[in-house]
Amino acid sequence: MAARPSTTPGDTAGAGRTTLLRTGGGAGPGWGAYALLYATRPADGGLTEAVIGYCAPDADLLDPAWGLHEQRPYGPAGAARRPLGEYAAAANPPRGRGESPGAYAQRLALFLLRIAAASRLVPSPRITDLPWASWTLATDQHVHLTPDPDHPGRGWASQHQVRVGRLLTLKPKQP
Repeated sequence: MAARPSTTPGDTAGAGRTTLLRTGGGAGPGWGAYALLYATRPADGGLTEAVIGYCAPDADLLDPAWGLHEQRPYGPAGAARRPLGEYAAAANPPRGRGESPGAYAQRLALFLLRIAAASRLVPSPRITDLPWASWTLATDQHVHLTPDPDHPGRGWASQHQVRVGRLLTLKPKQP
């Protein structure tokens, strides 16, 4: 069964643990850095959805204290202005003849999910983990992942869906 890509119009909102990181590069010349938000939330049917929001690392909605606007010695210069889906497509091989549109959408969604989920698995002073924040994003893509054949029912990295969108608001809980 192939992934079911869809473009879900409208804004999506959520709140909870939120991880922020700066990423980019590997897609060729002309690509700047992205600030990524990674969060998870419950989805229908007891499933879990990964939410990946993006914006330019110098966006006004990001606190400069998080340091996402600072160029890293090993990362891309400047700020990306193109949609994150275009970055994923540029950083991956093109869709093959035998690959369905759904399988291709899932491959790109999993590429972004691996980047985002790694931010929680590998501690780094360059990653900002907010115990609670509310956020809103404009959905670019919503992919329902096919089950992992080795772990039926668990999804990929315990995620069953991936929602990618442009970050509109981010409000951390004040201590």
